[in-house]
Amino acid sequence: MSPNRYHAAAITLHWLLAVALAFQLSLGWALEGPNSPELFARYQLHKSVGVTILLLTVIRLAIRFTVPRPAPTEGPFWARALASTVHAGFYLVMIAAPLAGWLIVSTAKIQVPTLLYGVVPLPHLPVGRAWHEPAEGIHEALAWLAVALFVLHVAGALRHQWLLGKPELQRMIPLARGRAIPAAIAALLLIVAGLIAGKLAFPNRAQAEPTAPAAVMTPARTAAPAPVTEIVPAAVENAQQAIPVEETQPIADWTVRPGGRLGFTASWNGEAINGRFDRWRAAIRFSPDALGDSRIRVTVDLASANTEDSQRDDSLKSSDFFDTASHPTATFTARDIRDLEGDRYEARGTLELRGVSKPATLRFTLRIDGDKARVSGTSRIDRTDFGVGQGEWAATDAIAAGVDIAFSFTATRPAS
Repeated sequence: MSPNRYHAAAITLHWLLAVALAFQLSLGWALEGPNSPELFARYQLHKSVGVTILLLTVIRLAIRFTVPRPAPTEGPFWARALASTVHAGFYLVMIAAPLAGWLIVSTAKIQVPTLLYGVVPLPHLPVGRAWHEPAEGIHEALAWLAVALFVLHVAGALRHQWLLGKPELQRMIPLARGRAIPAAIAALLLIVAGLIAGKLAFPNRAQAEPTAPAAVMTPARTAAPAPVTEIVPAAVENAQQAIPVEETQPIADWTVRPGGRLGFTASWNGEAINGRFDRWRAAIRFSPDALGDSRIRVTVDLASANTEDSQRDDSLKSSDFFDTASHPTATFTARDIRDLEGDRYEARGTLELRGVSKPATLRFTLRIDGDKARVSGTSRIDRTDFGVGQGEWAATDAIAAGVDIAFSFTATRPAS
């Protein structure tokens, strides 16, 4: 004999899918506006929820065909046919819409990696670009089909419950035995909550407040050297000035010590995106008394770019930005170093990035204490000069052209 109610697993999945669909539809309509960290995060969440719906639907189908369920409600042929069509339509939407979305992502001109909920990588489907536009059309049509099916499904349930007097709601709504009206209201509120949550979803909201470019100097994992502009008490300063020092310092090769930082700040729709390069090396031959013979060469591993967002970091490696597959490193070479008085210097040289070489200048502050030096400095480059940002990312309305570079480190030279 058929049971009077659906199995608890079927009921749970039914309402999980209902809320997820409401959330997904609402979130999908919010995927508008200029490229920004917020929009990027919304897309990633939309993809994550879509794959979740696909997996839950597969489980729901398995339960449908293996676990006994209530017998279909009797009625005229047209009503039974319409009910079957609506149910089949829901399964079509919940399977085909995520697959169409997967096709869209896999065939997009700009290949953005997908990391489900920021943890599980989802590979792209091995299909050609020709699938992109059809997949977009199907995806949108299925979204509207889901809305129509929802209206028909709710109308059918209410018709059976109150017009025909058949306890349809009690079969699927948890704890609904004998309390159809409160249960129906609760179910409706659950769906509304899903719609509102999708509209308000704003992942990574903590990053929304712009950060001053200088914040890139703040270490994320390792302590940076103390700023060279630290205040020195007057008595100590005078005492230092009284200590005799060598009139000239011989040129030497300096070794950068662990714990330094090479950071960058880009502006994305007015929001400061701070990052750093975790792997870089420097060859420094320097003396403040022999600037003409001083040399600086810094080599940066572009694949080590770290913005504390793995999906964004993967995008930076792609051919649209650093193109690390073809150009794994960037190199700054300086042979023209000038004294700006005090502890301040300027290094003029060449930056090679993405196979393009352009003049670049950095300014730094240097304080030498015996065989130890503390260095911090800044520079600014135009990313468009080097082709960092292809296709739609080439425009500067979303991502500004100017990128600020900041660095700080400690170096030592062989003992005199």
